[in-house]
Parts: sequence; C-alpha cells; structure tokens
Amino acid sequence: MNGWQFVIHQEALEKIDSLSPRQRREIRATLLRLVDDPWQRPDAEIQPPNDRIYLVKNVRELRVLYWLDAFAREVYVVRVDQPK
Repeated sequence: MNGWQFVIHQEALEKIDSLSPRQRREIRATLLRLVDDPWQRPDAEIQPPNDRIYLVKNVRELRVLYWLDAFAREVYVVRVDQPK
C-alpha cells in the first residue's frame, strides 16, 4: 500500500450503485488501480470553464472523472458517467 485512498462524491456513488454487478466490479477495480498508482496516465483530461482539470479513466462504456490531491494522498472521484 502506498497510503493513497479514494474519495467518492455522492453523485458518483449513486451512479455506481445503479450499475450492473459486472460494471460495479470493473469500476471498483479501476478505483483500486488508481489508488495503487495514482500517477498513471489518464485516458483524457477535461477542463470545465473556471474549474480544475479532471482526469478521465475509461471503463468500457463508462468513464470515471477524478482529480488527485497529492498533499492528502486522495483520488477524488467526481463523476461516473457515459461519454456523450
């Protein structure tokens, strides 16, 4: 363990709860890989106007939007959704 953990926003957790068991397992595996190696290369980056850069990990038909807090050693999961 490297001391990193993930923090999930409520909206993202509610989306994960609504997924199929297979999708939940895949999202969980992705989150565990992110805390094991938070500096891995993201699949994309999104920067909304007047906001921070969000990193993206694609998980089949879903994507996980997150950002890293190196000081707190946390991966903040902001949203889980389907790309438009």
